[in-house]
Amino acid sequence: MDNPETQTQDNPETQDTQQPQETQQTNTAPSWKTGLEADLKNSPLVQKFEDTPQGLNEAIKSHASLEQLLGHEKVPIPKGPEDVEGWNRFSKAMGIPDKAEGYGLPDAQLPDSMKGMTIDKNQFAEIAHAHKLTPSQVKGLWETYVKLNIDNYNKAMETHQNTLNDTVNRLKSEWGDTYDNNVELGQMVINRFSADQETNDWLTSVFTSDPRGVKFLAKIGEQFAENKIGEFSMKRFSLSPEQAQSEIDEITRDPKHPYNNPDAPQAEHQRAVDYVNNLYVILNKSKGQA
Repeated sequence: MDNPETQTQDNPETQDTQQPQETQQTNTAPSWKTGLEADLKNSPLVQKFEDTPQGLNEAIKSHASLEQLLGHEKVPIPKGPEDVEGWNRFSKAMGIPDKAEGYGLPDAQLPDSMKGMTIDKNQFAEIAHAHKLTPSQVKGLWETYVKLNIDNYNKAMETHQNTLNDTVNRLKSEWGDTYDNNVELGQMVINRFSADQETNDWLTSVFTSDPRGVKFLAKIGEQFAENKIGEFSMKRFSLSPEQAQSEIDEITRDPKHPYNNPDAPQAEHQRAVDYVNNLYVILNKSKGQA
């Protein structure tokens, strides 16, 4: 009589039906979404992650990041320019001072070449405050703005110096040995007619930027040097009575003027006389005399 246990072990059909079931159970990955409620399981949020161990890890990481983000202090975005209360909350949270001077900007550190110049930090702070900039933003912009001004000034001075050098070289080439004398004559004109040092500096800068300006000044200076200023003066027009009287007084007090100088050429003396007579005409008209 055959042994039942032996018979079962030797039966190939029994082995074929049992082994696949064991294999199938071993290779099936667990589903983490199976135990979720229907609404949660079908939500777009859960659908973003695969129903695998890796998907579960990604879902947990996403949730952890969200919790970390929500843990920070939150500031509501102002609804618009007219949301005064919203902007006040935003400014306070961002550390924006109540007034522009609260930024505490340092004075601009300018090089010696810019001595006497200033960069208005108060105006800069007012503009920054109007645009709700944070202290760190304003500090960085202020440093950049100051540097930009210094760089632009140095560039302008370099350009001016190059222009001046070009003017000097051209005039030296044209005038030769008389260059220094002609320049001195031109500067004499500026010194005589400048109301103050600021005007003097401005006129010098303007006229020396082009050879034509230097030549113009030198020509006027030459008239002074050769005592031909009387002829120059007679070319003035539309004098007021006060100016006419001042001219008369100045001329009559100057013994070297062609009007008073007996050694002056006759033609030059006559022009001076005619000029003084015209000045008296101006005075007489102001007094109602023909």
